[in-house]
Amino acid sequence: MDGEYITVEQPPSYPGFGCNDAPGIGRSRPVVPRKLTTAQVVLLILLLGSLLIVLYGYWDVMMLTAAATPLARGIPDGAMSNESLAEKLHREVRVLCWVLTTPKYHKSRAVHILRTWGKRCNKIYFMTSEPDDELPTVLLQKPDRYEVLWGKTKEAFTYIYEHLRHEADWFMKADDDTYVFLENLRYMLYPYSPDTPIYFGYNYKMIGPHQKNESYMSGGSGYVLSREALRIFAEGLKDPTKCRPEDDHAEDVEMGKCLYNLGVKAGDSRDSQLRNRFYPVAPFVALLSGNVGMDFWLYKYAYYNARSCMDCLSEYPVAFHYVNNQQLYVYEYFNYQFQLAGRQEQDQVSERLPGKIRDEDLLIPESDNSVP
Repeated sequence: MDGEYITVEQPPSYPGFGCNDAPGIGRSRPVVPRKLTTAQVVLLILLLGSLLIVLYGYWDVMMLTAAATPLARGIPDGAMSNESLAEKLHREVRVLCWVLTTPKYHKSRAVHILRTWGKRCNKIYFMTSEPDDELPTVLLQKPDRYEVLWGKTKEAFTYIYEHLRHEADWFMKADDDTYVFLENLRYMLYPYSPDTPIYFGYNYKMIGPHQKNESYMSGGSGYVLSREALRIFAEGLKDPTKCRPEDDHAEDVEMGKCLYNLGVKAGDSRDSQLRNRFYPVAPFVALLSGNVGMDFWLYKYAYYNARSCMDCLSEYPVAFHYVNNQQLYVYEYFNYQFQLAGRQEQDQVSERLPGKIRDEDLLIPESDNSVP
C-alpha cells in the first residue's frame, strides 16, 4: 500500500493517568476502588465489635479497681499514708522473725503462720529439729521437749547471731500459736535505735527472789530484741554467773534474768495511754473480765497494772497468744480484707511516725501492779 497511511486516533486522556508526552506509550487506565464482598463486611463488623467488647471490659475492670482504693472512696490524698507508712517502716525497721516449733506442728501450725502474718516479716525462720520443704527451717540440736525450751532458745538466738544478724535490726521470737501484727510492731520500734540494748514484750513480775525492777517478757506472746541486745545476749551466755548454763527451767523467766544481768533494758511496750500491745492471751480476755477474778494469774503476775475492759487494749496491738490455725485466718480477714460500708472516710486517721528516742531520754516506768 504505497503512499497510503493509516491514522490511529488516540483515546481521550484522563488527568493524572499516563504520560501524554511519551511517544509510543499508551496511557494508563484509571484505578477503580474494589468493593468489599458481603463476607468481608461481616468479618470487619465482627472484628470491630470484639474490639469494643474488650475495651469495655478493660474499662470496667479499671473502674472496679479504682473504686477499691481509698482515693476513689472520697478519702483525701494525704489519707493514703497507711500503705506508704507500712512500706516505709518495712524498709527502715527490719524485723527477723523466728518461730519455735516441732515437726509435729509443721503442717498444722507453722505453714499457716508462713501464709499469714509470717509473710510480713523481713525474714522468717522456723526453729525445729527436722527440715520441711514448705518452711525455711533452721535445725536445732536440742530435743523437742518442753523441759528444754530454754536450751532451744539459747541455741536459736546464738545461731541467728552467728549467721543471720546482718539480715535485720530487730529479732522477734514467737511461738507457733502466736499472731503478730508486723506493721504495729515496727511502728512501736521506730523511735528506738537497734543499737540500744533493749527488748520488748509483755512484762511479768519476776518470780522468786529478784532484784528491784527486775522483770521478764512472756514467751507466749513473743518478745523482740534489738541488734545490740542480741549481741550482748549471744556473747554473754558464756558467763554462767549471769545466764543459766543448764537447758531446763522456764524459758521466758531465764531469758529475763539473763538479759537483766547483762544490762539489757526491759522496755515498756505499752502505748501512750498505757494500754498493752503485747498480750499473752486471746483478745477477749483483755476486753472482758466477767469470767475471771483478781486472782487470775494474768492480773497477779503482770508487771504493769493489767485491766480488762473494752478500752483497755491498745488500738495498735502487736501480738496475741493461744491463736490456733483457724483463728490465724480470721485475724487475717478482719485486719487485712474486712471493710465497713460508709465508715472508711469518717474513720480515717492521719498517721504519723513517732519521734526518735535518744538513749539518755529513755525512761522505763517501775511496776505499778499492786495485786499480790
